[in-house]
Amino acid sequence: MPSKSTKNSPSRRAVRGRTSTRPHSGKIEPKEDLFDKAFRLSPHPIGITELDTGRCLAINDACLQIYGFQRHEVIGKTTLMLGIWPDPQERAKLIARLRSEGSVRNAEVSMRMKNKDLRHFLISTDLITLNGKRCLLTIGSDITERKQAEGALRELNELLEQRVAERTAALCTVQARQQLLLQSTPMVLYARRTTGDFSTTFISENVVEQLGYSPHDFVEHSDFWVTRLHPDDRSQVLANLSTVLKQGRHVYEYRFRHRDGRYRWLHDEVRILHDQADAPVELIGFQIDVTRRKRAEEELRRHQTKLEKLTSKLLTAQELERQRIARDLHDDITQRLASLAVDAGSLERLCQSTPDLLPYCRNVREAAERLADDVHTFAYRLHPSSLEHLGLEAAIQDHTHEFAQRTVLAVRYVSRNVSKAIPIEMATCLYRVTQESLQNVLKHAEASTVVVRLLGTSKGVGVCILDNGKGFDGKEARSRGLGLLSMEERVRLAEGTFHIRTRPGDGTEVHAWVPLPDVR
Repeated sequence: MPSKSTKNSPSRRAVRGRTSTRPHSGKIEPKEDLFDKAFRLSPHPIGITELDTGRCLAINDACLQIYGFQRHEVIGKTTLMLGIWPDPQERAKLIARLRSEGSVRNAEVSMRMKNKDLRHFLISTDLITLNGKRCLLTIGSDITERKQAEGALRELNELLEQRVAERTAALCTVQARQQLLLQSTPMVLYARRTTGDFSTTFISENVVEQLGYSPHDFVEHSDFWVTRLHPDDRSQVLANLSTVLKQGRHVYEYRFRHRDGRYRWLHDEVRILHDQADAPVELIGFQIDVTRRKRAEEELRRHQTKLEKLTSKLLTAQELERQRIARDLHDDITQRLASLAVDAGSLERLCQSTPDLLPYCRNVREAAERLADDVHTFAYRLHPSSLEHLGLEAAIQDHTHEFAQRTVLAVRYVSRNVSKAIPIEMATCLYRVTQESLQNVLKHAEASTVVVRLLGTSKGVGVCILDNGKGFDGKEARSRGLGLLSMEERVRLAEGTFHIRTRPGDGTEVHAWVPLPDVR
């Protein structure tokens, strides 16, 4: 605490030593009083010490508060005794500078507090004379927080520089990796404008390997890309690019003229890039040379066409062979069996007088009759004559009726709006689907009821076979034999549609539909 009387305080004597004692009017305080108040009330630490010994003569309250001392602990003690200099050599250097220059301004020093903490100050010191002794008048400003902030900022800057260096190195690595990928991948990246002729603004270097042109060729000439599109593809490609502005992305394939003059097929996927205001900026995408794939697809189509023709011929030959065998069975074997049954009946009548032979003759006659019926039924299954003479509706109705009698299953037949003028090829296709489906019901479904629907539509005719059997896993449909494949192939060759709806425990639906050239 300051003493009650400051009349002869070192601070007052210090001001007397540095100022003249001119008379003042009564309204203005003497300069020593003003200095004494400034000394005591200053928020900055101020102290007066002897130059030679470092003994403290005066210290203000701000200094005591910062250092953590009481006044009686400081006055009369040297700064070295108080231990406020972490390195006594620093005080010696300051004293030497003062002796040489007479004053020191804004020197940065570190001081130790009473609690052993270090704080940083910016001090200014003047040499003064008190009672004939040379003293130091020192005023300081605590810059500890600023130094800490500067240190933190320095560390932050170092960390930032380190991060920038790391990111720069990572970016260089990414760029090198991207460049390597672009050079090794068959995919060409590009950017194009969203208007006009969709001129190229960027294209990757590997376009040289793909199309023979340099990136400069694409970027330098605004119409370079458009003019090298195949004439048959150009209008559609430009129309597709226009739709990208609405849809946001598009995938398409087109032909582009290589530097060697030949056209290459390109698979192109493009998206539109928007700015923060959702305005279109540019088109970005990639293109891949799919010429080999296109050639393979064309070759596959040719082979597929050949296979379809061969399959059609095989099915036609199969139907003709069925028809021939059915006709031979009906006209030859069935007639012979019928004659044999008649002869066996005659033999049975002749054996009336020989009771022991009569049962044998009767068995022969009945067996011949059953065999004749079976052969007749088999011939009808091979090629129903009603299909040619009465049409598809009657043929399927007869077959479902025969199937119900033969299997004792509850079979319901429904037909509606079936045309009478169905080409024999289409009629044969749907009949065979119905025949094969009913046979599968008998062999696999374990069903009790079957519904057969024959329905005409505005553009064709279709058949549906529905059973309440055990069903099966649809994924296993293709592994259940040649029946399903045969049905599907027949319908496909007729340019129709074929599908199966089934699942375990829920029955099976077989749907087949074929188009008709003229449905009345």
